Amino acid sequence: MKDDNIIELADTMFQVFRLMKEKMSYTDKLTHLSILQIQTLIFLHNTKNVSMGDIAEYFCIELPSATSLLNKLCDQKLVERYEDQEDRRMVMISLTDGGKTLVKQAMRERRKKLEMILSYLSKKEQLDLLTILKMLQNRLQK
Repeated sequence: MKDDNIIELADTMFQVFRLMKEKMSYTDKLTHLSILQIQTLIFLHNTKNVSMGDIAEYFCIELPSATSLLNKLCDQKLVERYEDQEDRRMVMISLTDGGKTLVKQAMRERRKKLEMILSYLSKKEQLDLLTILKMLQNRLQK
């Protein structure tokens, strides 16, 4: 690929991600939370037995930042901390009932907005995009 194409690709990817972030922002009921906080709730919903270290690693943030992030969610009673039964030094995190309700609402809203964004593509283009993104994800994870 020519250098000009790589620059254009990088610029286009940035613009698409910026526009998707803008279009996928959440409703007033969820706007008191940052996107990182909402993504943390979704991560907790999808993953079992989550530690503070797991959150820091998943979001590529430092442990003190993960602690600060979780403190804010605990203050809002969306998550709770508990001791690991096998290793009491380990602090585990889980969703409260209020957190579960909020994350389900966020996931429904995210799905509707993503369906709207992807409606600009044909079914084949959606599958092609998924294939390319999965391929890129797999190669970056290696």
